[in-house]
Amino acid sequence: MVSISNEPLELLIKQVQDQISGTQLYKPDPIYFTLSAELSEQNHFSSEGANIISFLFALSQGSRNRFRKLEDDFANCVGNLTSIATPVDPEKSGQFKLRFFDKNDIGYWAEEVSEGVLYFLALLCIVHQPDPPKLLLLEEPEKGIHPRRIKEVMDFIFELARLRGIQIILTSHSPYVVDYFADIPECISVFDRENGETIIRNAGDIIEETNAKLEKPIRYSDTLGEHWVSGFLGGVPL
Repeated sequence: MVSISNEPLELLIKQVQDQISGTQLYKPDPIYFTLSAELSEQNHFSSEGANIISFLFALSQGSRNRFRKLEDDFANCVGNLTSIATPVDPEKSGQFKLRFFDKNDIGYWAEEVSEGVLYFLALLCIVHQPDPPKLLLLEEPEKGIHPRRIKEVMDFIFELARLRGIQIILTSHSPYVVDYFADIPECISVFDRENGETIIRNAGDIIEETNAKLEKPIRYSDTLGEHWVSGFLGGVPL
């Protein structure tokens, strides 16, 4: 009889648990940004962004340098909007609301700007909070975003990674998001279920292996999202 100890496996499991303890999955919902709210002490950004008014107010009052960096990153990527404020809601006594200003000091309430801008602000709130993550996990960043605005959001995400040096991993079910990686398909991991197990393959490898079998290679990247929807890349729902 051969006895196999489970200790190494248990040790590995504990190490993984230690690494991911405290990990937070962010699913910002821009609808919260258009609502007014009472102020409360909020030093950390919530997973859905429901506390954005209180968070930005606390940041602007308690950490001016950090707030200025957030505004600088925001202005660098958005361009036409340069500053952020949380003034009193003129229609609701005792409540505050999110407002943006352009370089001419013209103000816009949150509902007057695009959802892409609001989503990008959420990402900045995440990385400018105390103890910001070095690894950011985003679930379906296209959620709630009009298809015409998805490229805008993805531009923001790539620029955020460049400006702040953050590794970003995102999941998506949108062909528009897949299309954004047309020139870098090697950055896409495709998850499939085979024989009850999860199989992960690289989209760049799939394209290279497929073209190696053809006399005339096909530029799958021209319509990468459509090829994914058709099942070429895998990741087809069971």
